[in-house]
Amino acid sequence: MEMELNKTDYFTEEWIAKWRSSIRKSDDYKKRAREWNAPILLKFDPVPEQLKEKGKNGIFLDLQYGECHALHLGDQNDEVKSDIILTADEETWIRLIKEKKDPTMMIMKGKLKLEKGSLVLLSTHRAAAKSLLETAPLAETVGLLKPRDVEVNEQTSFWKMVKNRVSQNAKKETPVSISKNTTPVTRQHRGFVSTGKGLDFDSFPMQLFQKAKIYGIWNPATIDFTEDKKQWEGLSDEEKEILIHLSALFMAGEEAVTLDLLPLIMTLAKEGRIEEEIFLTSFLWEEAKHTEFFSRFINGVLSEKPDFERFHKHFYRILFYEKLPRDLSRLEQDSSPLAQLKASGTYNMIVEGTLAETGYAAYYKMLEENDLLPGLREGITKLKQDESRHIAFGLYLINRLLVENPEYKTDFENHLEELLNDATNVIHEIFEPYDIVPFGLDKEWFLDYAIKQFQHRMNKLNLNQS
Repeated sequence: MEMELNKTDYFTEEWIAKWRSSIRKSDDYKKRAREWNAPILLKFDPVPEQLKEKGKNGIFLDLQYGECHALHLGDQNDEVKSDIILTADEETWIRLIKEKKDPTMMIMKGKLKLEKGSLVLLSTHRAAAKSLLETAPLAETVGLLKPRDVEVNEQTSFWKMVKNRVSQNAKKETPVSISKNTTPVTRQHRGFVSTGKGLDFDSFPMQLFQKAKIYGIWNPATIDFTEDKKQWEGLSDEEKEILIHLSALFMAGEEAVTLDLLPLIMTLAKEGRIEEEIFLTSFLWEEAKHTEFFSRFINGVLSEKPDFERFHKHFYRILFYEKLPRDLSRLEQDSSPLAQLKASGTYNMIVEGTLAETGYAAYYKMLEENDLLPGLREGITKLKQDESRHIAFGLYLINRLLVENPEYKTDFENHLEELLNDATNVIHEIFEPYDIVPFGLDKEWFLDYAIKQFQHRMNKLNLNQS
């Protein structure tokens, strides 16, 4: 159950005065915000009646290098003075304060709107922003929490289909239980779907499988890199560097997902979900081709092999060297619904649905807009088509698991929040070496695009409603 906050005496003049005093007394805030110098307006939309009567629309904070120079109810004049304007309704602001949420993460999850200012600036000072909210006092009359019904998203016929099919299957059959006994046992089949009820060709995984057989039949070995090699020689050293940098991340990323997918396939196979397993065979085959493609590009275009792993910085290694294999390999011992949710969340929501999708967009901006490297562009286009099916399957799987196990929703959201933090830090790492980024790539655009991809998938799963 979700919880709904009653209105309280937050945002009164007395409460504002307490917050101002709390900020000025906070050594933690002084330390974390010592490099922050930007006035902020925390804006209400809609504006509560008690503020509207006073001609106010938010809370204005003049924050300079760890010091609070002003904190008062804000108005339209303060909007002009503010470098950052964050917007939400009254209930969201109360939740943010009560639950001590990370405001930058709330923006990334679509709970707060960045109406004015730089997301890059906020994300690089997220510790200061979080410390600022932690100094906000809790109202003395907090009010009670009351249940609010959770509604399953039925905005599209696709999600209706998933919900109905999950419900039907739950009545028809019970998935094969998976023994947690570590003693090796011999598996035995009790029957087969194809000779029993038959394959469900109308199921979403089988629909994706049909598309994979049409659009996934491309061969990296037939892509011609002759023109790419000629054009490569005409690129500046800086342009070559950023292309090698991005390709180094994709090369390892594609190999990682190829290596790490098998436990998920085996888990679904043991549960007797043959239609899902059938699609995942095309999924794995396509990831293997993606790994091949980037190696062929490097071999066919670059005259010397660079040190690719120098581009694998701290947060990239955390995500691809540690968390991705951890969350997928965990399924070998723990195939619970929560473990499956975390595995698919890491793989499909973050690695594929957020970082890879943003990387494809970056390639497009560099190559398509400058009519460069036609072989690389052709392969990236094919990869993007494949990944769209992979992400669609991941959303299907996550939705099925959440419909069957709604009690894991909060744990899953917390898992995604942790990973989104890693993903945005990977983006910061990409831009760190460059004073001027070649091809006009912009960190603000890059970060904004990644977050929009994440928010889009969260909305599809109805996970941005609380």
